[in-house]
Amino acid sequence: MKLQNYTLRYLAITLLLVIPIWAGIFYVLILDEVYDNIDDDLKNSKIIIVRHAFANKELLNSPDFGINKFTIKPLPKGQYSHKEEFSTSKEFMEYDNDNEPIRTLKTVFDDEKGNSYELIIKASIVEEDELLEDLFLALIGLYVMLVISILLVNRLLLKRIWKSFHVILENLKEIKLGTGSKLKPINSSIDEFISLEKEVEKMLTRNEMIYSSQKQFIENASHELQTPLAISINKLELFAENNILPDEQMMELGKITDTLNRLTKLNKSLLMLSKIENQQFSEEKNIDFNELILLLADDYDDLSEYKKVKITVIQNDSLYFMMNKGLAIALISNLLKNAIIHNHPNGFVNFIINKNEILISNSGNNSPLNPEVIFNRLYRHTTTNESTGLGLSIVKSIINNYSITIEYLFTENHQFKIIFPKK
Repeated sequence: MKLQNYTLRYLAITLLLVIPIWAGIFYVLILDEVYDNIDDDLKNSKIIIVRHAFANKELLNSPDFGINKFTIKPLPKGQYSHKEEFSTSKEFMEYDNDNEPIRTLKTVFDDEKGNSYELIIKASIVEEDELLEDLFLALIGLYVMLVISILLVNRLLLKRIWKSFHVILENLKEIKLGTGSKLKPINSSIDEFISLEKEVEKMLTRNEMIYSSQKQFIENASHELQTPLAISINKLELFAENNILPDEQMMELGKITDTLNRLTKLNKSLLMLSKIENQQFSEEKNIDFNELILLLADDYDDLSEYKKVKITVIQNDSLYFMMNKGLAIALISNLLKNAIIHNHPNGFVNFIINKNEILISNSGNNSPLNPEVIFNRLYRHTTTNESTGLGLSIVKSIINNYSITIEYLFTENHQFKIIFPKK
């Protein structure tokens, strides 16, 4: 979820909670103000009616409400409270043909002779249910308009504000260590984004220096190891060609030569593994895996004949994927070599090519491998000297560089399934 949508979601939820609370308070305040205004009008009507009653004695006997909406009734002699009492009730309205709310003022006043009279005045008030309904609709409209306004602000204003951040993000996606690439400058007036750009630039510079130093060290170390190994192997081969040593010593010499050859292979594999993990294989092209697998199957034909293993390639579909050609060769080559070496005479290696996957199955040991550790460095299921224990580690490292997955299965034979992303 994008950051602006993430904040928008919580903002919308907050508005959804705050608006009803605000609406309740607003409703109570509005209703109180309506009642207060009506009560003031009733008090004013009381003053006018009492004044007219003193001037026109006939008003002192008005038992029916009539058009004027008030009554005056004489009271027996006694002590009465002159306090104004307000109440709300309902009364039938002919216009609406329904009972509607009214506000009533009830009080007592004395005439010039000290006689007490009860005065009741009625006034129509706003219908609470209609007020509540109108307020609810108004709040729904307000909420919708607020959300739409925030969406527009997010779309226009925040998109513009976050533009510099997205530029930095896109720059980081394109950065590859070892190529000397730099961040594209951003045009922003926001201090945080300017600071972020500077810190990212410093981090990239540090990482570039560390990467270059590490790369140079690995290449130098590999070269320095390869040279004495090659010299030692050549000298041992010269001793063997001269045949000046007894047979037992010659056998030991052969073992030493095999060990040095294995060490050479191990050194090359470790160097390749380091290069893959440091992403030094940057050039990419659209690889035809059908053609590549057929080519490698032909290259390993001598080894398969020596091991008496039959290689079969089944092409159910064409498979293309954008990646470095050297890594594509290393990926298939290591799996194929691994399947041949860890096989038995009269065994098989089958390649099944589908639209988005390659299934490599081979005969071999009847027990399954441990999927938890088979891709670990220097892990070897067998003790054969033909294996360096790095083949599947190289495969896993290549897989991790791309949006590819690999699965190991065991169903009477060993299977590795390479799954490519669907186009």
